[in-house]
Amino acid sequence: MAKAADAGRIARDLRLVVAAHAVSTYGSYLNLVALGLFTLELTGSAAQTGLFMAVRLAAGFLMGPVSGLLAGRYHRTRLMIGADVLSAATLALLVAVPAGARLAALYALAVVLGCGQTLWGVALRSELPDLAGPQRRARANARLVAARSVAMLLGFASAGVLVAGLGYEVAFLLDAGTYALSAGLLARVPARRPVAAAPEATGPSAPTGPSAPTGPRSWAGVGVLRAVAPVVVAMIGVRAADAFGSAAHNVGIPVQASLVRPDSPAAYAAVFLTSWAVGSLAAGRWCARLAAGTGGVGSPRAFGVATCLMSLFFVLAFTDPPLWLLIPLTLAAGAADGYAEISYTTRLQGVDESRRARLFGFASAAQNAGFGLGMIGCSAALDRAAPFTVVAVAHGVACAVALAFLLAQTVRPSDRRDPPTDPADRHDGPSTPRTAEVTP
Repeated sequence: MAKAADAGRIARDLRLVVAAHAVSTYGSYLNLVALGLFTLELTGSAAQTGLFMAVRLAAGFLMGPVSGLLAGRYHRTRLMIGADVLSAATLALLVAVPAGARLAALYALAVVLGCGQTLWGVALRSELPDLAGPQRRARANARLVAARSVAMLLGFASAGVLVAGLGYEVAFLLDAGTYALSAGLLARVPARRPVAAAPEATGPSAPTGPSAPTGPRSWAGVGVLRAVAPVVVAMIGVRAADAFGSAAHNVGIPVQASLVRPDSPAAYAAVFLTSWAVGSLAAGRWCARLAAGTGGVGSPRAFGVATCLMSLFFVLAFTDPPLWLLIPLTLAAGAADGYAEISYTTRLQGVDESRRARLFGFASAAQNAGFGLGMIGCSAALDRAAPFTVVAVAHGVACAVALAFLLAQTVRPSDRRDPPTDPADRHDGPSTPRTAEVTP
């Protein structure tokens, strides 16, 4: 009877978190479009619009290691609630301030949204294994990807309609409402105290005293890489290269749309993004069913193959194929991307709980760095080269890194368990989760 009650409570909490993720993600995609348009209208400068995005990305990058430290020490759901509340308040402030102060408020909002989104993501992925249980984390990640895909579709589809029909102020207030709703849903989830952080290295060879990893390297999360399996570090590198490639098609889609469909570039971009989102949604649903049956999703090799396929399909989508071929190509790219994300997140969540938050903080910083460099480099390259060339080179880099990862896995499989933190953890079976403190 008690087990049934616990299972019901876990399922309820997981539904609340998935719903909060969907609502918060919808708000993020809504403001991604609306704030870009608003910045362009307010400043009349494409450079200022690019600077706004750069500030947002830089804030997310710098917040990565900080998020890892915070999520490793404090109640994660409360951190997520705080990020949502601060985002909602800053959006409302942007509406309320006088016209002369809106530019300053806009850049403050870029910092808040960049930091808040990173903190939210790191806290969520660090908390999920404790919330869903180690055997259900793959299924929970699949549900999150499916929810994100639906939210992305709705966010992109509604942003232009809301701005055109109701104006920026109403769109921003609605966006603030999504963050407030997300915070309200999370407030119903019990807050769990994280396990205390473990040292990055153990054993007689671990550095001690002045040489111990307590300086900037430890603060940035780099030190934790020495305490996890090499395959995990390699997967983070592949995902950062994937983010670099993803930046190319993100900046390339509008340019490609204006070249291929000069009469209706918005319709072309909508078909492209919608097909990608539907493919990602299909992957999330399929992985959820697979995880329900087998308890796991994929392997490091499957992750590498999915990353290669995603890059290949995106490059083919920029060859100007007919519509009947463009849709299945972008569907396949979305499905491969969704599968790669689920298998990647699930593997990183398998590390010891005391290191998990710091690892996700570093991984978030690495992905933001890859995406930011890709945005800068590919935006500049598009002034001199065709979208296909830029996307092919960027995704070629991602594919090459993924192929190197696959080769390393073939020559020397390294998907071993992470180093144990104490003698009690030295066993070959699945790790037993430690009891986390639950507070109301």
